[in-house]
Amino acid sequence: MELNKIISPVLAIFKYSTRKILFNRRWVITLLIALLVGVIMGYAGSQLDDALNDGTTLMDVLILSFIMPIITMIYGTSLIRNEIEDRSITQVITAPLDRRIAYLGYYFSLAAALSLIMLVINLVGWVSFFAQQGMDGDSLTILGSMCLVSVIGALAYSALFLASGVFLKKPVYFGLFYAFIWESFIGSIPGAISHYTIKHFVRSIASGWLEWGSIGIYDGTSVGASIAVLAGVTIAFLVLGAMMFKESEYP
Repeated sequence: MELNKIISPVLAIFKYSTRKILFNRRWVITLLIALLVGVIMGYAGSQLDDALNDGTTLMDVLILSFIMPIITMIYGTSLIRNEIEDRSITQVITAPLDRRIAYLGYYFSLAAALSLIMLVINLVGWVSFFAQQGMDGDSLTILGSMCLVSVIGALAYSALFLASGVFLKKPVYFGLFYAFIWESFIGSIPGAISHYTIKHFVRSIASGWLEWGSIGIYDGTSVGASIAVLAGVTIAFLVLGAMMFKESEYP
């Protein structure tokens, strides 16, 4: 009975927030990004000859390393912050439910929606490229591995960007800095400093599963250690975000 009192409100927040993420006006952004990926990879598929290596590299550089941090930033930084600013958060913070539990509902909805979005983008890019190059067992391995690491990355990025919406009044500035400067620029600098990015550990996992393209030759951390680090980062930001959400005062 007590467990049901926790699960029911969390499911309600999960359903509401998931619909809000997937069906608000930002779906246009997702559609445009998916179309862009399809056009780029479709054109590349008609020009390149080494299907496995070139296709893996494109999915790595375009989707895993560039689009995933940006799209998770767009949705993650705004989910709670927008509700704070339009005061729709009042229904949640005044409900007879521990705010930390409510925060988990927001996280699960964000992580699920972003995982679905990343799966669609990966599928669009893969079909656009390999439909011309040939779909075989190896290409399916590439698709499956990229989809799985995208979900793992979405879990970690969601925890980070959702927490930023609680910590900061203007989380989008932090999100832009992190996605474009830290992940894209700092993460591309040779040396140990690039290891202090979520992207590094996501690509390290992929490099342990795939042998083609830029992922296949990526000198990253071991798969086990990378999963452990990403799990630790996810849990840490979940705990910090939930505690801050519980203690913060909202108008």
